[in-house]
Amino acid sequence: MSVPYLIDSCSLSGKTVLIAYHIPKQCVSVRDATTRRVIAYVKDILLNSATFIVYPKGRERVLKERRKNVHAFIRGTVCCKEEIGNALSWKKAYYNPYVTETFIDTISFVPLTSASLIYCNGKSVYYLY
Repeated sequence: MSVPYLIDSCSLSGKTVLIAYHIPKQCVSVRDATTRRVIAYVKDILLNSATFIVYPKGRERVLKERRKNVHAFIRGTVCCKEEIGNALSWKKAYYNPYVTETFIDTISFVPLTSASLIYCNGKSVYYLY
C-alpha cells in the first residue's frame, strides 16, 4: 500500500499521530501513534495536546555516527485550522541533536515537554502552552 503524499492534514482530524520532518521529501511525515507506520506526508499540520519526544539512544547514535536518523517526534491529536481562533501568539520551538538534548524555545532556550497546540510547517515548529 502506498502512502498518500502531501494530503490535506484535515483529513486526519481526530487521529493521534507522531510527526517528524522527512528530509528527503522536505515535508512532514505523519505516523499512526499506535502502529508507528507512516500514514501520510503533509506540508503542514496542527496538533493539540502535543508532547515533544526525543529518544536519547537515537540522539546518541546521531552524535556517534554523525549521521541523521529519525529519533525526535511530536505526538498529538490532529485538528483543523478552522477549529482554532485567529490572532494567537505562537512561540517557535527548535531541535538540533548536535546542539540541544531536547526541543527548546528559540528565545528563552527553555526545554519543552508539551504544548496545548502545535503548528508544524515543514522544518518550522510553533507552539502554544
